[in-house]
Amino acid sequence: MKKIKLLIYTSFILTILIILHLLINPIYLWVTKSSIKIDISEENLKKHVSYLTETVEQRDYKNTKRLNEIAQYIFTHFQESGCDSVTYQPYTIWKDEYKNVICSFDGENPQKIVIWAHYDVDGSWYLDENPEGLTFRWADDNASWVAGLLELTRLVGKDKNNLKNSIEFVAYTLEELPYFAGNNMWSYIHAKSLKDQNIDIQYMISLEMIWYFSDEKIQKYPLRFLSRIYPSKWDFIALIWQLWDMSLKDIKYNMLANSEIDVWSINAPDFIHGVSFSDHRSYWDLWYKAYMITDTSFLRNKYYHTLEDTIDTLDFTKMKEVVKGVYGVVMN
Repeated sequence: MKKIKLLIYTSFILTILIILHLLINPIYLWVTKSSIKIDISEENLKKHVSYLTETVEQRDYKNTKRLNEIAQYIFTHFQESGCDSVTYQPYTIWKDEYKNVICSFDGENPQKIVIWAHYDVDGSWYLDENPEGLTFRWADDNASWVAGLLELTRLVGKDKNNLKNSIEFVAYTLEELPYFAGNNMWSYIHAKSLKDQNIDIQYMISLEMIWYFSDEKIQKYPLRFLSRIYPSKWDFIALIWQLWDMSLKDIKYNMLANSEIDVWSINAPDFIHGVSFSDHRSYWDLWYKAYMITDTSFLRNKYYHTLEDTIDTLDFTKMKEVVKGVYGVVMN
């Protein structure tokens, strides 16, 4: 009887350890820090966030004029970064034209890595209830990562002769409601165009909210037991992927090796609240390998989708480290 109990206890503990391994993708070996200097410009990051947020015009689906001005701004900066090609991907919905902006770098390996961020805000609910004409800045969601995307292209452009993989940087519009999760979501339009052309994709990364950090111990999680495993402080960046993929560890290692940011990852089914709340869901729907890098959004940022999501709430020091980490992934 004792042997049977011991076997049951041992099996239970092993099962728990296997589940934890699959969930958090731990790195068991010591991470060797890279000696490469990554010259992130905080001034550039602030400039880009300011341009996107310091305006009286909403950058939502109803204001195509403002969205297309931003598309032109991104297009110009992609060109200045030395992208091998810069193109618009236009699409018309109800006579309104919207644009993805695409910067491509050709590496030794033609198999592509696709990295993107969305530049629109949610226009589905507040404009009709906004008689005072208040402007929603939405600095963290997602001016933060649009600025990071532009800085990444600048850095890659400076070192593109050493680029191993071909890379496509994409600035999306129409990620937010009312188009979120539908076939007119612009990440879906882009993903389907890649699928239709049979373009070989290594993996994709969705950049979604990165700059809200604090030493307060009030980080929330969609499932209560996760608070027993993951940090309680808002001082880490999260990597999200589906339950069955084990290659997340390589991205995590490169982020840790090239930055001073704490990186945690989770392999989780997409029915968990928040796991699929960005453009990567479009690629999952088409069976592409796609990840999300995030500060955990509404689980951390109390200003999420409010008037208080402004540039002064962002931590640019931490942001620089996150961009460094992603640059390390791109170049390695």
